Amino acid sequence: MLISLGMVMILLKDNDMNYCGEPKKWSQSIRFRAGVLAAALLLGLGACSTDPNTRKIRYLASGEEFYKEGKYQEAALQFRNAVQLDPKSAEARHRLARAYLNLNNPAAAYSELMEAVTLQPSNWDAQLDLASLEIARREFDEAGTRIAAVLEADPDNALAHATLGMKYAVTEETAKAVVAFEKAIALAPERVDFYTGLGRTVYQAAGKVSEAEAVFKKAAAANPNSANAHLELARFYLAQNRPEGEAAARAAMQLAPKDITPRLLLARVFRATGRPAEAASQLQELKSIAPENPQAYRALGLFYEEGREREKAIQEFQSVLAAKPADLFVKQRLIDNLIEVGKFKEAESLNQEVLKATKDNAPAFFDQGRILLAQEQLQDASTAFQKAAVLAPNNAQIHYLLGTTQVKLGLPALARTSFAKALELEPTMTGAAVALAGLAVSGGDQKTALQITGKALALDPGSLSAQVARAQALLASGDLRQSEAILLDVLSREPASTTALMFLTSIRARQGRTKEMINRVAPLVQQQPKNAGLRFVLAFAHHLSGDSARAEAEAQEALKLDAKTPRIHLLLAAIYISTGKREPAKLQLRAAIESDPRNVDNYILLASQYENEKNWDEAKKLYERARQIDPNSPVLANQLAYLYLEQGGDLNIAFNLAQQAMQQMPNSPQVADTLGWAYYKRGMADQAITHIRRCVEAFPSNYECQYHLGMAYKAAGDPRAAEKHLQLALKEPDAAFAEQARQALREISQVAR
Repeated sequence: MLISLGMVMILLKDNDMNYCGEPKKWSQSIRFRAGVLAAALLLGLGACSTDPNTRKIRYLASGEEFYKEGKYQEAALQFRNAVQLDPKSAEARHRLARAYLNLNNPAAAYSELMEAVTLQPSNWDAQLDLASLEIARREFDEAGTRIAAVLEADPDNALAHATLGMKYAVTEETAKAVVAFEKAIALAPERVDFYTGLGRTVYQAAGKVSEAEAVFKKAAAANPNSANAHLELARFYLAQNRPEGEAAARAAMQLAPKDITPRLLLARVFRATGRPAEAASQLQELKSIAPENPQAYRALGLFYEEGREREKAIQEFQSVLAAKPADLFVKQRLIDNLIEVGKFKEAESLNQEVLKATKDNAPAFFDQGRILLAQEQLQDASTAFQKAAVLAPNNAQIHYLLGTTQVKLGLPALARTSFAKALELEPTMTGAAVALAGLAVSGGDQKTALQITGKALALDPGSLSAQVARAQALLASGDLRQSEAILLDVLSREPASTTALMFLTSIRARQGRTKEMINRVAPLVQQQPKNAGLRFVLAFAHHLSGDSARAEAEAQEALKLDAKTPRIHLLLAAIYISTGKREPAKLQLRAAIESDPRNVDNYILLASQYENEKNWDEAKKLYERARQIDPNSPVLANQLAYLYLEQGGDLNIAFNLAQQAMQQMPNSPQVADTLGWAYYKRGMADQAITHIRRCVEAFPSNYECQYHLGMAYKAAGDPRAAEKHLQLALKEPDAAFAEQARQALREISQVAR
């Protein structure tokens, strides 16, 4: 029996994938002794067809035939029938377990194996199968005890030694693993999978390439007529990108001319060695060799997909689907590729067919979400992704796109949960880490953003998106030097990265070197005149340099090239504000709201314009509309609280909003000032001083905070401190609070007399 060693390697995520996009099945199947099956058939010759034992034997025999043909679902059904007839049959339960393993259902297999060994403790094959599952479950003590019992009863059990080798390999006891596998090979040199366990799981995993090569060569030499031995050697060479893989794959083809696996592997060798045309030709030929084998007729389409040749993949999958209309896998691959090239109507039509045919199809709901997201139907997209997540809770990509949709819906708290789940399931998913870092920065939590990007870069040091996200977090925390160094490194590898260029432009503006960015970006625009993102960056640089005319011209050009250019309306609004064109600025901000109605920042910016005009009612309306979209936004809570405090509103509501903002942004001096001012308004001067002082310490030149602190000290009965801060507040003599500051100083002076 092979299942013990083979399935644990599969369960431990052997990444050798074929062009069907499915895990490679273990190289050999479980084989029950031929005598057992023959005896079962003989026993049935004279038996009555209604006898339960006879029916059980027939189910076992039928299930075994299905199993040999690779029809594991049908095999499992027959083995289940046998178990129902005889629940105490260890043999039936064991066979059902191996069918479950091949159906990638280890939990069900584990349950059946436990029953099998309870019913028949001396079934060493079942004991070793169970030990393999325990290794995969990291239950090493239980597995070790089980293997030891088998070896005590049968010291020359080769599979037991190999299973012990696998346990040592997983627990990283390399020397012991080598000894155990070498013992297994010595006892059964014809078992190619034992060589594979030693070569791949021990030596390759430890980076000992030459030792691994020697093992695979030894397997082929010991088993010259084994196609599988040559296949394993070919896989080894392919993993090393070595051309010798072709000869090994061809040797396997000669030994098994009707087997599609060597041909699939040869195609991969061709691609790896820069011969894609030969690979495609090999896979095209494969369709005629095994026209009914799904792996064979799907392979060419998957080959094109893997190479991102989307149009070729679409044509191939359409051709296959015309001949195999019931193949759901092909239909879903076609849908995915249509989505990738933006053919959403065709994709949606096919996906609706899938959803009608299969109600609980997670990939179909996922594809529906992708289509709806691309069409900006955000609420429906979110619903589709949520359905997919319920059906496939361990799919990181589903949670990631759900988070992306929630960001667009203005639901940052939910998005954080979704991105965190995606990252938990797939720690190397850089996109999720970058998205989480971006949310942290926008929420004022630079420390968390730096932690997240640090972990992402530790896992993937070459990720440009993670580097840009880290630069953003450093910039937000005030570390211009490190941020600049990272951005320059990114731009040395990707000169037209618009995000990196934007952040570097912000840094150069603070350094008074904006013209350098204009000189850097202008040639890129000339090279890519239809790149709206680069036009946007150039417009931003001109705006920061004070050249409003050029800034507006470039921004308008970006808008013409792509009306959905991110933040284009905000940039135009900023340009108009800088030139005193308030009405055009407000029109652009309203356009920003219309193009992205769930983005609360757009409402905040427009509200601030109405605040500048002292149109408090319109500002309140906008803040309140924004809070309906995102009731948990600390920025909105802070802005609205301050507006209520200054321009009339319920003081209790204002105080609660300020507390909410402080809970979410505890390190924000501005929020501390708002909460302190709320305490002042409620007559709690000492608490007010504690909070407002944080703003003054952080921003001594914020004269409004100086005014608030002065008023708080006056209310607390400390005229000297009050006078000091009120005098500082009057350094902005035309501010809205200036007259109140003067009046307070007059009152302090009168009391002093």
